[in-house]
Amino acid sequence: MSTTTDATAGPTVAELAGRLRIAAGRLSREAGVQSKLDGMTPTRLAALAVLESDGALRVGELAERVGISAPTTSRLIECLDERGFIERTADPRDHRAVRVNLSAEGAAGLHAVRELGTGLIAERIDGLDPGARAVLAAALPVLEAIANGQRCTP
Repeated sequence: MSTTTDATAGPTVAELAGRLRIAAGRLSREAGVQSKLDGMTPTRLAALAVLESDGALRVGELAERVGISAPTTSRLIECLDERGFIERTADPRDHRAVRVNLSAEGAAGLHAVRELGTGLIAERIDGLDPGARAVLAAALPVLEAIANGQRCTP
């Protein structure tokens, strides 16, 4: 990985990575501000997104995928259940265990939060001049490949 700067070569890989991380983090935080007003923390949103993509999970599986401890997951499940965002069912393989799944209300809440965040970013993109918007459109496949851990060729 190149870490030195050559005036003719442009920014190093490390500089690009740092700037991209900072810009993406700011956009993500700002897009999530609206959701915090409704009490939807990043961890709660992550749990709902995991349930949306993976379907019903045991509590331990959810904890592992979200990256939180079992006690934190128990509190998270209680909070989401109180809001009607999840449904609890017995695990068909072990009726002593509980599985959680995204409810219709949870899916609607997740969609609403995403819409708010997307709206904020759309406002900013709308303010770009056509040339900057074209650069962004051309860069999106590369950014998506980076986000998905894939290689991207022009």
